[in-house]
Amino acid sequence: MLLQDLLDDAELGIRVLHGDRAMLDRPVLRTCTTDMPDPTRYVSAGSLVFSGLVWHKSAEDSDLFVKHLARMGVTALAAGEALLGAVPDDVVAACIRHRLPLVSVPADVPFSRIIERLTARMSGARMDRLQNGLARQRRLLEAVADGRSIDDLLARTASEFGADAWLLTATGVCLAGDEHLDEDTVDHLVESALTAERLPHTTGDYTVLSVGAGLRDRASSWLLVVRHTGPGRADCLDAFGELAAVAALDRVRRDERRRSTWDTCDATGVVAGAATAFDASRRLVTVVARRVPVHPRAGVVTTDRLHSLRAVLCDALPGSVSALDGDRVVLTVAGENTDVGMLLRRRLSRIVPASEGTGLRIGVSATCTLGSLAGAIATATALAADDGDLPEPVSVRVAAMDSAAELFSAVPDRLRHDFARRVLGPVLDHDLSNDGGLLPTLEVFLACSGSWRRTADRIHVHLNTVRYRIGKVEKLTGRDLSRLDDKLDVYLALRSLHMQQS
Repeated sequence: MLLQDLLDDAELGIRVLHGDRAMLDRPVLRTCTTDMPDPTRYVSAGSLVFSGLVWHKSAEDSDLFVKHLARMGVTALAAGEALLGAVPDDVVAACIRHRLPLVSVPADVPFSRIIERLTARMSGARMDRLQNGLARQRRLLEAVADGRSIDDLLARTASEFGADAWLLTATGVCLAGDEHLDEDTVDHLVESALTAERLPHTTGDYTVLSVGAGLRDRASSWLLVVRHTGPGRADCLDAFGELAAVAALDRVRRDERRRSTWDTCDATGVVAGAATAFDASRRLVTVVARRVPVHPRAGVVTTDRLHSLRAVLCDALPGSVSALDGDRVVLTVAGENTDVGMLLRRRLSRIVPASEGTGLRIGVSATCTLGSLAGAIATATALAADDGDLPEPVSVRVAAMDSAAELFSAVPDRLRHDFARRVLGPVLDHDLSNDGGLLPTLEVFLACSGSWRRTADRIHVHLNTVRYRIGKVEKLTGRDLSRLDDKLDVYLALRSLHMQQS
């Protein structure tokens, strides 16, 4: 019931000393009585607080008492006139200063009579709310059975109560809800929800409810956000609580469909999955992600955490195709006109409060075609490599087409493999039949910028052995490794071999 309902009861003779229409529409959730100078231990949010003003000695007492009530979020103060004959002006002034509604209770009206009447009315209101809630939930379930989408149910419920509402993932992707939420507001709402002790959680005009599993796996949770500032807020939140339960059923269905797709991709690989999901003309981006410890007590990255990471990434990049590959998650998503790296940085940073001591290492390839997808995966894998014992919580590295190696990774896999075979095939055949160690020596030689001495020191052989092996490579390949163009050919062929092995 509302505070105004109490004032409308003429038999009680209660008068308003401070409070506008909006204040009088505040809900009364419970009652309590106290005359302690510091009432904070005895009151709670939504309470109508009765006081006989026994604590009152000065204006300072009034200000402190009212300040405590306002800080606790009580609905109003009901001050009795029996002790002092009237409510002192400094009590009224304190309530005005702290924006707390104030009503006076006549000396001949005991608090118990008001409390009994309020209790009876609130009990009836609770029963009405329960019955209304059951009827509303039955209608929601019937609507779901008839094939209504969660988007439609969310819009209908919001329209019924004059509220705004959104269904979000923990990464801030909007699954349902028409009105735009700016990114800063989403950042604040997700952080508030992931750090709250429990849900529902209210921050400003917004209330966040959990959908389904609550906060057990907070990083992959769904959040139902409601903004409602008019009368009937309690009924509105009841209705959205019931909608959250129905949305949880919708989430179960979506998860089942997604797991079926995951099983197919795990069996065939992300390249085959992408070939099924995307047209050959589409420009694609590959993302490789790993969980890494960021705290000494974080523990190992378990299979459950890897599956959770996969769910988080798929939530952050709707429409992606994913597969598990060892300790990493590989995703492919359509990349036209989309800055995937920027999206991941923003969206994955939101789940840091739920990281549980682990961080994310993300590598993002440049755009590619289906034909060069394997090379893009190799590039993203290299970018996702861990480079420290205690990295920052979220690291997203994006490949840029600013080197010959990155440009080469976008070449179709078949052409790149053929190129590597034509350039280094004789060297591979020689090592396979003679165990000559030519290819490992060549790799170190190029890494040492063609320095004979540094190569010999690095692989612990005589300088003449290095000269012999490199000379043998030049003879087999027909390349002069003192020439820049020939050296580039051999380097790119080596890189292609590594991409095949990744």
